[in-house]
Amino acid sequence: MQAVIARLRHRLIVSSQAMDKRSPLGRPDILALLAEAAELGGAGGFRVDGAEVVRLLRGRTALPIIGIVKDRREGFDNYITTTEADVEALAAAGADIVAIQATAGTRPGPGFAELAGAAHRLGLAVMADISGLEEAAAAIAGGADLVATTMVGFTPASHGVERPPLQLTRRLVRLGVPVIVEGGVWTPEHLRASLDSGAHAVVSGSAITAPDLIVRHLLDGAGLA
Repeated sequence: MQAVIARLRHRLIVSSQAMDKRSPLGRPDILALLAEAAELGGAGGFRVDGAEVVRLLRGRTALPIIGIVKDRREGFDNYITTTEADVEALAAAGADIVAIQATAGTRPGPGFAELAGAAHRLGLAVMADISGLEEAAAAIAGGADLVATTMVGFTPASHGVERPPLQLTRRLVRLGVPVIVEGGVWTPEHLRASLDSGAHAVVSGSAITAPDLIVRHLLDGAGLA
C-alpha cells in the first residue's frame, strides 16, 4: 500500500469522470480513453468512478488508479463508495486505492472504518474524501492511509472555503499522513501552490477531462456566459 502511495508523490492525478449526467462522454470506455490520453501528457495516476472504468483503464495503464463508486440514493449525505460491495468490485477491477467519503452526515451503508477495513483486507490503500480538519483526523483514526480535500465546498461546514484549499492543506499535513489536494485546480499556479502547501499529490479533473466545464469556465472568465 505504501509503495503505491509513494509513486504518487508530487504527481498530477487526473480525474476522468462525467460530472454532468447529460454528457455524451459518460460511457466507461470513453472515460478510460480520456484517462489514457492524459497519461501521454504526464499524468501520474487517475481517479475514476465505477468498477467498469477501472477495469478498462487497468488494461491500458500501469499507473496507480484511485477508484470510487458514486451512490446517489436520495436521503443520504455521504455518497462516495458507501458499501463493501463497492469496495470489492473496485478491488476486483484492479484499483490500487479506494476513495471513501468521510464527511459528517448520514450514510446509506457501513461506517468509514468498516469500509476502510474491508479495503485493507483486499490489499487496497484507503483515501478519505474530507471537507475539514476534524473529519480528516477522524478518518485517520478509522484507517485512512491518506486524505483528500475532495469535499471542500460541498458540505455545510465548508461552504465558502477557498478552492484549492491551501490553508486547510497546511493544517492537514500536520496530521502525519499524505494529503491530496483535490478541488478547484485549474491552472499551473494552482498545481504549484498546492504542492508548495505540503500536498503529497494533486488531483485535477474538470480542467482536463470535462469539455462542458472547460467551455463554461472560459465563457465565464471572459464575461460571455
